[in-house]
Amino acid sequence: MSTSLATVALVGALGMSSNAMAATPSQARAATVASAETANVDASARKCVKALKWYSANNNRYVRVKNSCSHRVCFKVDVPSSRDPKFTAQARKTKNHRYIGGLWFQGRKIYQVGC
Repeated sequence: MSTSLATVALVGALGMSSNAMAATPSQARAATVASAETANVDASARKCVKALKWYSANNNRYVRVKNSCSHRVCFKVDVPSSRDPKFTAQARKTKNHRYIGGLWFQGRKIYQVGC
């Protein structure tokens, strides 16, 4: 009796694993397409917003940012051990943004986020 139950359980497990493996290629293709689209968005965002200069003045930290695209872009400044402040760069403008007080770490990079 227990042998037949073990056989049924084994056959059921094999059947479930083959069903799971059958769904995996389509899910993998969908994940690949989604990651490629995300990479394209990130690449276009890096082309739009560029950090030109990082500097300190009047006990504050600043970053000079240039937006070369024809639309408004929102971005954050990556600051170690602090919440990343969010800013907006107007279309085809260069502007200085104060992102943190001077006693904190300097920002490492900027990255685009949704507005």
